[in-house]
Amino acid sequence: MGEGEVPGRVRADRATRLRGDDRGAAAVEFALLLPVVFLIIAGIVDFGTVFFTKIELTNAAREGARAAVTGSIVVDVQARALAALPGVNGPSVPGPVVCPVPGVGTATVIVEAPAGWRLLKPALNLLGAGSALPTTLSAKAVMKCGG
Repeated sequence: MGEGEVPGRVRADRATRLRGDDRGAAAVEFALLLPVVFLIIAGIVDFGTVFFTKIELTNAAREGARAAVTGSIVVDVQARALAALPGVNGPSVPGPVVCPVPGVGTATVIVEAPAGWRLLKPALNLLGAGSALPTTLSAKAVMKCGG
């Protein structure tokens, strides 16, 4: 031990040198966790949007089926179903089945719209898993004619 050195201090200095410098460790941890946190937030936002779209499609299909059982023509059924989708982009109502005779059979309306994956699909495409998400959402409503 040298002159003027404190015995405990020598051990502490040696331990600090052996442990290394911790500067920058927080930045590295942040850089490693940021993509994971981003994916979680993107998933919450995108799944919320997709669930909203699915609920709107279900309500629109039900509204179109109500119009179909009241004796409306196909064009009116499509217009009524599309009018029930104010917050959905690019919806379609492919060939609804209206009641041919009141009180006989069922009316069927299918409503479709593209799934709006704004954040999650591009992020999953980077990982090669973007195809796991659906590209089109649909809802189907069937009601008994005249009943």
